[in-house]
Amino acid sequence: MASRFKLVSSLSLLLLLLDFCRGSKVGVDYGMDADNLPSPDQVAQLVRNHNIQYLRIYNYRPEVLKAFSNTGIELMVGVPNADLSQFQSQPYVDSWLRTSILPYYPATKITHITVGVEVTNYPDNTANLVVPAMRNVVSALKSANLQGKIKVSTPLSFGVLSKSFPPSEGAFNSGYENVLRLLLDFLEENQSPFMVNLYPIYAIGDSSLDAVLFKSPSTIFVDQNTGLSYKNIFDAQLDAVFYAIANLNFRTTRNAFDAQPDTVHFTLANTNSRINDIIVTETGWPTHGSRPPHASTHNAKTYNYGASLDSVDDYANIDNAQTYNTNLISHVMGGSGTPAMPGANLDVYIFSLFNENLKQGPEIERNFGLFDPEMRSVYNLNFPGKGTGKSWCVASSQASNSALQNALDWACGQGKADCSAIQPGQRCFQPDTLVSHASFAFNNYYQKNGATDDACSFGGTGIKVSTDPSYGNCIYN
Repeated sequence: MASRFKLVSSLSLLLLLLDFCRGSKVGVDYGMDADNLPSPDQVAQLVRNHNIQYLRIYNYRPEVLKAFSNTGIELMVGVPNADLSQFQSQPYVDSWLRTSILPYYPATKITHITVGVEVTNYPDNTANLVVPAMRNVVSALKSANLQGKIKVSTPLSFGVLSKSFPPSEGAFNSGYENVLRLLLDFLEENQSPFMVNLYPIYAIGDSSLDAVLFKSPSTIFVDQNTGLSYKNIFDAQLDAVFYAIANLNFRTTRNAFDAQPDTVHFTLANTNSRINDIIVTETGWPTHGSRPPHASTHNAKTYNYGASLDSVDDYANIDNAQTYNTNLISHVMGGSGTPAMPGANLDVYIFSLFNENLKQGPEIERNFGLFDPEMRSVYNLNFPGKGTGKSWCVASSQASNSALQNALDWACGQGKADCSAIQPGQRCFQPDTLVSHASFAFNNYYQKNGATDDACSFGGTGIKVSTDPSYGNCIYN
């Protein structure tokens, strides 16, 4: 028994991967690989309208940093891989901080600087450049008295794992070991987060669609090494990362001990190491696409599931995207953590804010957006934000079309809701869907009638939300 759980004992370091003094967070990735996107000022207003409080950008464009000043939105700023060579020079990084970051801080609430992105997927020497560049950024922040106020890290692909199933046997690819040891040492020294991109959709194979969409009503598998039960693939992937960090055995003293499967996760409270937390910097679901991304981007081989990635085409649609991201938000904000880290706070960023028509790779990569370039919602998604005390009434996406149509007819007729804005050519006509039109009408009636629970009934087709469903020029009262 002792040898069986020797691996698990090293997971005692992982409790402090997450900071339990704060709540979980859900943000969005704001990519800009497109030639048809709205201006950063318009995007800032869109983000505020939808109560998105955490945003990650992949660059440090001045017009973007300026647009988010005095909004209160927490921003994760990115240094592209193309800049890593220049970031080997401390004087260059010092100058970059003075000219590209400090003019906007703290009016723009920059909380993280990500240096590079998925560097292990790139050829040549890219991965070896990232930690020296990060150290130079930290040194520049120290000179500006900002160390600790702005955290520094680098997002990695889930493909850095050579094995992820079962989660307790999660392991990094040995080819990246030297880079990862240096990275983990840096993160520990600076109390910075480990960042990873997770895409459960590419694990569809041995697992059912329900397991990937957080819809499985029961256990999908039990990790035989730990006895921990898993109900969704997101948790399994994230726990595999936890275990992979432990298995790398950086600055950790391992003590073998006997443990029962149902008590293993309680041993995580003992630690000899410190990493501040883990942030899932990308996860999401495509709404359209003809074929899967290249394996170097979302390396499904690490999942050890047998199905071809070609099957992903069948699942790239709006319904699944809305289900995955809605259930993801509910899971993260529910506070359950993961089986190996029960109750842990999780930080997750949904990819992405917009469909990006210039994004490289197959078509599916250009269709992860929550909004189209006209700032119309591709589907309804409610963000928890930081709480406003306000409420709105929208149509349930689970209601039948006939029930919604009857409720919409009643609201615009006998209910005397002002439905002029959802007429053809008006500001809220697009998207021309029953759910969208009913949502606007329901909310108009709801607000006019005291915003009570009864005013959002509509025969069970209305639901109250705490995030503003406004989009573009369509403003909900």
